Amino acid sequence: MLWRRFVVGGIGALSLLSAGTTVAGASPADRLIQFDSMHAVSGTAEVGKVNDRGLLGGGAPWSIVSGIGSVDRQGHVSVTVKGLIVVPLGRNPISPFEAVVSCLTPDGVMNVETAGFPATKPGGDSTINATVDLPHPCKSPEVFVGGTPGTTFLWFARSNGED
Repeated sequence: MLWRRFVVGGIGALSLLSAGTTVAGASPADRLIQFDSMHAVSGTAEVGKVNDRGLLGGGAPWSIVSGIGSVDRQGHVSVTVKGLIVVPLGRNPISPFEAVVSCLTPDGVMNVETAGFPATKPGGDSTINATVDLPHPCKSPEVFVGGTPGTTFLWFARSNGED
């Protein structure tokens, strides 16, 4: 009989704990940006060019099958890309991939970068989960996925905003 009280009490406590965690993590007010699509660097306006956020596009056209992600106000970055490849090669030659969260601030554009996360070769799949120090305020955030094959971050895919 005593063990039933412990089991029932334990289940109740775990239910409350997980419910509280779910509500806190799912709060739309806590999200800075959420997206369910990305577009790859392509065309002469993006390939090898610095964009409006001060980031250099990859040196060749890329394509992406899918890209989803979010950034919350505490700086947690979560991005998953599938099939991010260099078009002329038909494969991904680079690992790791990194994410950059780009914010507009009163002082201009500020870009903060995650550490690198493994990317499959040749498939171009990667999951990035990291925390960055966001500027305050962080207006009009965008997320870029790319790599640093040399000394400069190159973006290969860009979030399509609030989808």
